[in-house]
Amino acid sequence: MTFSKAHPIEIVTIDSSQAQVLKTKTENFREDELVLAREIADQLYHSLAPFFPAAGLAAPQIGISRSIFIFSYDRDPKNLEAVINPTVTPIGDEKVEGWEGCFSAILKTGAYECAKIPRYATIHVSYLTTKGEKVEKILEGFAAKVFQHEYDHLQGYVNLCRQDAEVKTFQNKQEFIDFMQEVKKQDAARYFKP
Repeated sequence: MTFSKAHPIEIVTIDSSQAQVLKTKTENFREDELVLAREIADQLYHSLAPFFPAAGLAAPQIGISRSIFIFSYDRDPKNLEAVINPTVTPIGDEKVEGWEGCFSAILKTGAYECAKIPRYATIHVSYLTTKGEKVEKILEGFAAKVFQHEYDHLQGYVNLCRQDAEVKTFQNKQEFIDFMQEVKKQDAARYFKP
């Protein structure tokens, strides 16, 4: 998808005054709201751009309680897709545990945390594109992990706040960056194009 020249919006964190939007299930789009969905997709792209290469961002993370996110199966901006009104169905019971960073977990206080979450290894997803086309796919590997992470945001969950999360706290930004570099290397072995 191509994105217009929207301006970035500050990302909502779990310790910000807008944090309630991160805890609220989002509202689906109606068929006649695709123009609005495209505008929000643009805002998501431009809000994520300062962090490229990055895996995804959901509308609640920019303060909008609507059912849309953008994600990439390999953190490459050119592979970002906009996902509207998604559904997720696990295929099988196999889960893979992995560490996940989240832009909404980078706190205003300067604290850095990430969470180890068990995610389904393979999922069936369906969603609308910004053109209103229905997409159905099987995702596995990193794509499945990211899709489930972003889908959680639409359900009102931040990874750190999940009951099954193992949370790791870092003493400083550099320690967090170093740890996440290792996580990204592990993730890269699971970049499977859908």
